[in-house]
Amino acid sequence: MTYHLLKTIVDVMKGAGMRSGTWIRCAAVVVAVSLAGTACGSNDGEAAGGDEAGTARAGSDLAADPGSTEVEGPQPRLVVTDRDSGAVSILDLATTDELARFDYEGAGAASIVNGRYVFSVDQQAGEVHVVDAGSWTIDHGDHTHSYVRDPVELGTLTGTKPAHVTTGDRRAAVFFDDDGRSDLVDVADLRDGELSPREIPARAPHHGVVLPVAGHVLVSTPSEDPDDNRPNGFEVYSADGDDATLDAACPRMHGATVVGTTAIGACDDGLLLVSAQGEEWSAEKLPYPEGITPESRPASLYGHDRLPLVVGTAGAPASNDGVVVLDVANRSWTHIRTPEPALAAELSGDGTTVFAVLADGTFATFDAATGASAASSPVLERPFDWSDTSATRPAIAVGGSRVYVSDPEAGTVAEIDYRDDARVARTFDLGGTISSVGVVGS
Repeated sequence: MTYHLLKTIVDVMKGAGMRSGTWIRCAAVVVAVSLAGTACGSNDGEAAGGDEAGTARAGSDLAADPGSTEVEGPQPRLVVTDRDSGAVSILDLATTDELARFDYEGAGAASIVNGRYVFSVDQQAGEVHVVDAGSWTIDHGDHTHSYVRDPVELGTLTGTKPAHVTTGDRRAAVFFDDDGRSDLVDVADLRDGELSPREIPARAPHHGVVLPVAGHVLVSTPSEDPDDNRPNGFEVYSADGDDATLDAACPRMHGATVVGTTAIGACDDGLLLVSAQGEEWSAEKLPYPEGITPESRPASLYGHDRLPLVVGTAGAPASNDGVVVLDVANRSWTHIRTPEPALAAELSGDGTTVFAVLADGTFATFDAATGASAASSPVLERPFDWSDTSATRPAIAVGGSRVYVSDPEAGTVAEIDYRDDARVARTFDLGGTISSVGVVGS
């Protein structure tokens, strides 16, 4: 009887549009008191927030990091970089206040590491600035812990022409193209306020990447063509730097990510998947969907921790053929053909929805499994001129039930409630030329 009562209550609450965390808690309470008049409501305000994975239990079973305070629930912050000034700004998404601003020579782009740290690439100075953005949430499955502190710079990685920042296995790697090496950083050290990188050498300088995965690193190998700066494959090294047995080809690789114990590289002839099974490594090449060519294949790959999905725009705007989604577990593709060239793409935290910014200035959502169009809203002040190769493209960041889209030319960031017909909830007028956006603490 309890099961049927609970199921009925859940179905009713889901139909009313409540968040999953809300209807689960409400149903449990109602059953526990045998319908003794207890009722719960849904609260979905305009201020941003991450969807709760469980009940927040402040001060229960974890000690806060030095200098931080545990809070009742996630307090997400927006990280914005300005290409013109070189500034990295951190905003409180509840109050819109600027909590901190770090002024560097040039902030080309910033990567968010472990939902908390900012790696801001400054190619002009040959530096990568590492900042603790000061808000993070730890998920324990049935409950979460959230913490805040003042944003602080942890240190700087230096080298010639820093480019790709990659994450995986609770580590981050920054590749310095003209040095032919990467700095590998352990997230555990960052939590202690330390920046103690380990140097990972490549064979030679090139536009390379290092992927941390399963206690090892995949190091890209340079092309034998002196006129081609892209990698042509990967080698696997152990944590001690010993060469492993695997050497996988990946011609003109550009676009890479890590999903669990699988490293993925986008090559001209397909997607390379290198996987660890215990101490054994395997590599396979997955063909692109029919119609995807070397010109329209993804050159950047995006995903989230704990999601077996990867998304990318199908080629540069001039040859774009929409968006592609890879289900890593099933080795299957969804090819979403968009009405206009896709400039940027991302995934919702639950993996059910694909987000894209299109060249006509539209933010669009699609079903990740079927590719069906769901909703759209205008987010750019004017259509993007993709013939201007120097133009900064819009960027997408995801935080809970909100999506953040930059309009580099207008200097604004739109906050979108994608579950509410892609409604633009707020617009942040920040000025400058926004080169990247990110969310921490959700």
